[in-house]
Amino acid sequence: MMSVLASSHSGLPRGPQLRIVDAEASAEKGQDDCADNVTTDDRDESWISGRKAPAHIDLDLGRTQNVGTVDLLPYQVPTPAETCHRIWVGSSRDDMKMVAEVRQETAHHKWVTGVPIEQAARYLRIETVEHPGWVAWSGIKVYGSGDNADAK
Repeated sequence: MMSVLASSHSGLPRGPQLRIVDAEASAEKGQDDCADNVTTDDRDESWISGRKAPAHIDLDLGRTQNVGTVDLLPYQVPTPAETCHRIWVGSSRDDMKMVAEVRQETAHHKWVTGVPIEQAARYLRIETVEHPGWVAWSGIKVYGSGDNADAK
């Protein structure tokens, strides 16, 4: 498991953006605040859990792929605030391992970019374990590693 700060990994090389085919969350405030909202480029839509940490969102890439980095766009009140997010990966939702922890001050609609993953995975879980307000995201982007041939 790697603990990282945004400033320590912002210069990592970036592979191709990977398509997220499905998103599920531990909780949703309402039907307009659903998990799939993080997969669009529309910043007017967000996933809002409707509760404080801990809460998580699971992303399905459709098949096992080589994941290089992840970018996170908080929807956050209060802002800025100290937060802690853990990233888990696996070949199924029932068999995941934690590969990164981001513990830092984050702010509303300010990207946390280039969180290093460097693992083969089909599923990713973004788990917020510390945050003073409701857990919510406006966007999550997943990038491949290298040429991103399917992981074996």
